[in-house]
Amino acid sequence: MITGYNTDVQYDGVVYHVQTEDKGLRTPMILSLVYVGGEILAAKRAPYDDLIAGGFDEKILVQRLERQHKLICAAVHAGRIEELKRMSGRDAAPNASPVANESIQSEALPSGTEPTASQPEVSALSSDVHIDQHLFDGPLGVFLVDEPEFCGGSSVQLKVLVMRATTDGRRPAANVKVIVKTLSTAFSPGKVETSTDERGLATVPLKFPSFRSGRAAVLVQVELEGTHVELRRIIVPGN
Repeated sequence: MITGYNTDVQYDGVVYHVQTEDKGLRTPMILSLVYVGGEILAAKRAPYDDLIAGGFDEKILVQRLERQHKLICAAVHAGRIEELKRMSGRDAAPNASPVANESIQSEALPSGTEPTASQPEVSALSSDVHIDQHLFDGPLGVFLVDEPEFCGGSSVQLKVLVMRATTDGRRPAANVKVIVKTLSTAFSPGKVETSTDERGLATVPLKFPSFRSGRAAVLVQVELEGTHVELRRIIVPGN
């Protein structure tokens, strides 16, 4: 799984948040979401099974991810929201094309929409534990509740929510092992193991060492009945 992008794009007085992420080699897909006020308006899914079959090259995947993010940002900037919504319906269908919608491929990236290298915020989950189907399309989902800022030198309470798909809908996954790792080129790695409670929640206190240069991230890993899911967040250097 590689670092994704978050960009705010303004059109006609409305600020749209565009998020693009790699879902990882176990679910080889580039996913772009367009939000307004926490509501998902459109989604673009681009599988990259062909890249794996032809010999995985992370550089090519990074190029695809960045290109898709720029295309979605350009479409939003041009006011093509309804077109993105229609594209979402096509991408949700079986055997959807992995190539970005042809009608937006010629769009140039407008000024002010350059992607920033920060990991996408997968959810803005409230305590009522509502999960949007766009964010949970597999047998297992992992999310952050009341997501904090990840900054060097700070302390956070990481609230991890694990959900599973059942025959009668999506339900919290209790007694699931959760591994939280802190990885960095600037400080020694850390690892905490815990389990979810009956609500599918696990709380992990974390203290990030101060650093001014290098890279750092939080990695949350969950495994249930052979299904592996992970979630990554970038830790930014402290002031």
